[in-house]
Amino acid sequence: MKKKIILVTTIALLVCGCSKNIPTLKNGDEAVVSFSKEKLAVSVTDLYETLKDKYGAKEIIEMIDKKILEDKYSKKLDEAAKEAEKNFTSIKANFQDDDGNYDEQSLLNALKQYYGYTSIDQFKDTLKLNYLRDLAIKDYVKDQISDSEIKSYYNKNIVGDRKVSHIQIIPEVKDDMTDEEKEKAESAALKKAQEVIVKLKKGEKFADLAKEYSDDEDTKDKGGDLGYLNKGDYGSDEFDNEVWSLEVGKYSTSPVKTSAAYEIVYVTKEKDKKELKDVKSDIIDSIVGEKTSQDSTLAITAMEQLRKDYGLSINDDELKKEYNKYLDELYTSSAN
Repeated sequence: MKKKIILVTTIALLVCGCSKNIPTLKNGDEAVVSFSKEKLAVSVTDLYETLKDKYGAKEIIEMIDKKILEDKYSKKLDEAAKEAEKNFTSIKANFQDDDGNYDEQSLLNALKQYYGYTSIDQFKDTLKLNYLRDLAIKDYVKDQISDSEIKSYYNKNIVGDRKVSHIQIIPEVKDDMTDEEKEKAESAALKKAQEVIVKLKKGEKFADLAKEYSDDEDTKDKGGDLGYLNKGDYGSDEFDNEVWSLEVGKYSTSPVKTSAAYEIVYVTKEKDKKELKDVKSDIIDSIVGEKTSQDSTLAITAMEQLRKDYGLSINDDELKKEYNKYLDELYTSSAN
């Protein structure tokens, strides 16, 4: 059953808690702070208006999203906490003192200065909430993916594993070189790779040339054999493009420039690609990744829709106006 979440009620609960001993003023308001003179009392309404003006929609939405997401993903809260801790461990590695030890105060100072966090635990809670948001965004995008999109992706992008060998020529470039020296090193590596291709064209064996010329110490003694690869396994788009543009039994006729080296690629075998049912889940994940990277507003739309699905109702007209304004600003900043 969908849950109706009312912002005014949420704030009242946060302000008042569940105490039954809160004094009631003559006008019916509850007093969160009272004095012997009633006119000096601070009522729930006074506090609510102050909090609303101070924090506006952004902070309220953080509280609302936390409630919704922890309900929707109640079985994944431990997973979210572990991921948050993992991310925190990665972040705190960047904050060290002169002796190389973790400097918590330095991290806390940065969190306060740039993001307004007052404690490490508050920051960890945000990391956990962001993990849950990511789950919701991915689920939203998955629901938008059609079977025809999945099939089209399968036909266009899914390929069978290919058995690949390579000869890698790494330019002898050093950080302290001048630009001219680096250019000469690049030219020397390119020339060397081109000479290897000439030898291949003359009939010399790829495996023998790999042993003699390749700078890849892990594969050169195996004739450059990388084993079976699929797209993305090697970590270079340029390399992948070459592997899947070659016919089986063919090698590169010109060196392939990657970020690290010049490559000569040789494709020796190919397996049939997996059936759609076996890779459907991976395809959906890939499409989700593409869609979210291409459209930054999807994250905003996903959370807005989730709030609607939970029956979010903003009964305070001013706060409702601030909420809509906040969403408009998010969409605008994401589009730029």
